[in-house]
Amino acid sequence: MNLNQTRLFDDKLLHLVLVPLSDFGLNINHIINGLRMTTIHRIETRTPFPIDRVNCYYIKDSAPTLIDAGVNTDESFDEVESAIKKAGGTVEGLKKIILTHAHSDHIGLVARIVELSVAEVYIHKWDASKMADDGESGFIERIDRFRRFFLQTGVPESVIEKTLSSIFDRFRLFYSGFSGVKPLEGGEIFSFDDFCLEVIHTPGHTPGSICLFDRENGTFLSGDTLLEKISSNPLVELGTLAKEVDYRSLEQFMSSLHVIEALPVIKVLPGHGGPFSDHRKRVGELFTHHEDRINQVFNILKDNEAPLGTGSGMTLFSVASAIFGRLEGIDLFLGLSEAKCHLEVLEKKGLVLSQKQGILKVYFLENSPGKSVRDIVSA
Repeated sequence: MNLNQTRLFDDKLLHLVLVPLSDFGLNINHIINGLRMTTIHRIETRTPFPIDRVNCYYIKDSAPTLIDAGVNTDESFDEVESAIKKAGGTVEGLKKIILTHAHSDHIGLVARIVELSVAEVYIHKWDASKMADDGESGFIERIDRFRRFFLQTGVPESVIEKTLSSIFDRFRLFYSGFSGVKPLEGGEIFSFDDFCLEVIHTPGHTPGSICLFDRENGTFLSGDTLLEKISSNPLVELGTLAKEVDYRSLEQFMSSLHVIEALPVIKVLPGHGGPFSDHRKRVGELFTHHEDRINQVFNILKDNEAPLGTGSGMTLFSVASAIFGRLEGIDLFLGLSEAKCHLEVLEKKGLVLSQKQGILKVYFLENSPGKSVRDIVSA
C-alpha cells in the first residue's frame, strides 16, 4: 500500500476521511473530484540539541513553500533537500520561506536556501531583528545583554562566562545571519493553489511567534506554540521590545492559548513531534501546567519568606534552582525564563514584590492571599 495519503471530502464538504492515494492510482498532482489536493509534507530533521528533531513543512505548489528551515548543518540541509526531491520539488525551486519564530533550530538554513533559490522570507516583525547579522559589534552587544541579565538574576560569576560561551557558540555554529526578511503583522493570508493559510500572531514562546491556519479544513501549523509532548518555554525578551510593547512572555503566551483554544482546529502540525488532534485538550493541559508552576513559585517564596527591607528575599537564580535544581548552558537561561515569567504574573496580581539590591533584583511576598493563589491568578 502506498502510505502517501490525502483528504477526500464528500460533495457537501462535511465528512473528512483519510484515503490511500494508491486506492485511486493517483499521486499528489492528480485531480480528485475536480480539485487538485495539495499535500503539506512534513520533513523531520535532526538537530544537535537535546530536543533531537525539528519539523519543516514543504508545500508543493505553483509557488513552492517551506515552513521553517531547520538547523544550519549539512545533515539537516541534506534531509530537507532529499525530502523536497521525494515530494517532486527542488530546493532551488522554492519561492517562499515562512518562519514560525526566530530560534536557530527553525531558521538555521535560511541563508543557505535563499542563496540557492532566491526565495522570499517571511517572519513576524517582532522576531525579525533576531534574524539579522549585526556583525561583530552587534554580536558583542547581544552577549552583553545576556551577561547583564545573568548578573541581575544572581547567577554566580564563575558560571556566567561558561554559560555565555555555551549559548553563543551554539548560535554561531548553527545559524547564519540573514537580513532580507519581509515582516509580518498577523492576519495576512498566504494563498496556495487549493487552500489558504492565515497568519495568526501567537506571542509567548518568542514575541514574534506565529501559527498558520487553514480555516477550510482545520489544519493548524503551530510552530513551537503548541506541542503535544513538550511545554514550550515562554522566554524572557532581553531586547528593547520588552519595554516598547510592555511584553511579558507568560501573559502573552496564555492569551495566545486562549486564541488557539477558540479556533476550529482539526489537526495540528507542530514544530516538534508528530501531528495530533484535540487541540483544546492540550491547551487545557498547558493552562494547568502554568497554574501549577505559579503556585509552586509562590510556595517557594513563602517557604523562604523574609520581611521586605531586610536585605534578604530571593534572586531569580535561587527561585529557578529551587524549581529545577542545577542548570547549565542553555538550560540555565530556559530555567531563569520559566521562573521569571511566573514571578511576573504573581507580581502583577499583587502577591509578589521585586526590589533592586545593588545589581541584583530580589523577590518578596507582598501579601498573604485570603484565597488560593490558583483562584487569584485565574481570575
